[in-house]
Amino acid sequence: MTTPASPPAPVTVGVDESDEALGAVAWAARYADAANTGLRLVHAIAPVEWMFGAAVAFSPEGLGAKLSQHADEVLARATTTAREAAPGLSVQTQVLDGGAVAEALAQAAADSLLLVIAAGSAGGGLREAMLGGHVTRTVLSSPVPVVVWRAPEATRTGPPLPVAVGVDESEPAERAVRAAFAAAAVLRAPVQVAHMWETGAAVGLGYGEGPTDWPLEHVLKAEQEQQITALVAPVATDFPHVHQVEVRTDTTPIKGLTEVSGSAQLLVVGSRGRGRLAGAVLGSVSQALLHHARCPLLVVH
Repeated sequence: MTTPASPPAPVTVGVDESDEALGAVAWAARYADAANTGLRLVHAIAPVEWMFGAAVAFSPEGLGAKLSQHADEVLARATTTAREAAPGLSVQTQVLDGGAVAEALAQAAADSLLLVIAAGSAGGGLREAMLGGHVTRTVLSSPVPVVVWRAPEATRTGPPLPVAVGVDESEPAERAVRAAFAAAAVLRAPVQVAHMWETGAAVGLGYGEGPTDWPLEHVLKAEQEQQITALVAPVATDFPHVHQVEVRTDTTPIKGLTEVSGSAQLLVVGSRGRGRLAGAVLGSVSQALLHHARCPLLVVH
């Protein structure tokens, strides 16, 4: 007897009523369609303490009914957006009621290919309660990679924009590279491997503190390039149809990757690492790119 195959992991999207969330839904729908999987739309009802003003105006029963109605409206609008972006796509909806929003979204996405959320919304009320103050916590809580969506600055017709990935010499960077090649295969896009090299830091000198030890700088740079090549090569072998280009530049990781993201359709980074492209627990690099990336950001644990 043949065991039925498990359904493919869906792409899950956390949605609120903002236009930013609908942008995330449209992106996720196209990605899910290209990946031959389904889409799950999730709306989290914020805890009562976020609703103090509404709690004063309504009875507990009335407030609950109002929030349920609002959730249904949000999900109906998101479903329409998803089906416009990818006709024929299988779309499921889910309402999460109670508990912290970030943790609830992460739990709902536990069986997913990706979790997609908007980069943030402004305006307070339900919009801010849903995602505006929860992006970092959602990224940290999620057991699956998280796409923090914002509209890409770069647009063009013709060949697709690249999927860029920031790499350093640390072991966790391999997961980011693999995720970037996998996403590029879905999006039928090239991969742009970006490695930022800081000359002053590499030779133990701050900028402007003395002459650079050029022989030492060349040795260290060559060693690091060998490590990056060794890290990327086996992953690239697993995705032979994905074209790869490389960017190496003498700048800080935050500045360099922000610039790279301006000409990419997706930027991929690890959430933590031990090399120069590190920031640990969404510290320097990943945390900064949540705010400054110029395209959707995929954060891989």
